[in-house]
Amino acid sequence: MTEMSQAPADNSSGPAKSLRVCLVAAPRTLANLGPVVRHLVVGLLDEPMHVTIAYPAGADVAYVPAPPAQLLAYERPRLPWLRPASIRRLAEELKLAGTSLLHGLDSDALPITRRLAEEMDLDYLLSVMSMARDVRISDHHCRAVLAGSQPIRQMLLETRAAAGRNVELIRPGVHRAGRATCFIEPRHAPAIVAAGELRSYAPFAAVLEAFARLISAERDCAFFLVGSGHGERQLRRLAERLGMMGELTFVDRQTPEQLMGILRAADIFISPTASDRIEIEVLAAMAAGVPVLTADAKVSDFIIPGRTALTFKAGAASELAEKLIGLLDDRVSARSLAENGLALLRENHSPAKMAGRLAELYRSVAGRSQPALE
Repeated sequence: MTEMSQAPADNSSGPAKSLRVCLVAAPRTLANLGPVVRHLVVGLLDEPMHVTIAYPAGADVAYVPAPPAQLLAYERPRLPWLRPASIRRLAEELKLAGTSLLHGLDSDALPITRRLAEEMDLDYLLSVMSMARDVRISDHHCRAVLAGSQPIRQMLLETRAAAGRNVELIRPGVHRAGRATCFIEPRHAPAIVAAGELRSYAPFAAVLEAFARLISAERDCAFFLVGSGHGERQLRRLAERLGMMGELTFVDRQTPEQLMGILRAADIFISPTASDRIEIEVLAAMAAGVPVLTADAKVSDFIIPGRTALTFKAGAASELAEKLIGLLDDRVSARSLAENGLALLRENHSPAKMAGRLAELYRSVAGRSQPALE
């Protein structure tokens, strides 16, 4: 039913035992937060700390470093009366691994993290990366709530969703390029990449219309639309009507590492849809040294309009086309935008800072609930 990776158990006889933490993922957690989880696992190696990742069977974990992390798959039965048995099996395997603390990686993971905490009588922490879910924490096992941005932290405090618990600001960490990487190859046409889930037709249709305007203005660019969803077929038909299939490439939804490879080769990145969660794809584009245009700046505090990114109204093709032309015509400003983004990430989104702060919290919470490790 479950599969444990072959990483050996930590039987070190050194002066200090490693704290054993389980990172708990929901069905879409790793797809959304893959790069962040990867950097966290690597960063916790230096603490030292033993990490298990509990994830739903069938999720893509190819980009998670295992070892050093141990991977523990759990089943998600469709029939409600079978779910308690699945939770008990997962809890037993975590007990055998010596787990002493749980960390729900996002609010979608709250239900299973809470049930595991009850089954194992363990404390847990919860990261909140979105304003979408109505997070209400009432059980005594939750010791801290970790907001991924200042707007999310403010929301948690104002709604009293985590009343009586520490609400810490811990921003996601990503590795960043040393400098802006846009427009460095003058022999190649600039590559403009738009990415996201192709669920809503209108925002992506506006992107295609903006691309068509650049083509009509005889701007020599290579256009890419990265993603998948039920709107893809309709968008392909629109691209054909606009006569731009020769200049536009549709790319299926990518793993986080594959997307990073695409972003490193891009000159401009577009996030077309407004979102109520922290956009890790936008963060990754900024980390790659690429100027960003995004339709939303409410949740992600690394988006500072006009300084670290340009913003536009979702679905506004004319506005988007105008701002794209501005970046193409003023490449000094485009590089400055990318450099400003890198500077902000260096300050607020360091993987080492994220891992170090989380390690402090893990030890603090574990120290309150069990004898000190020796």
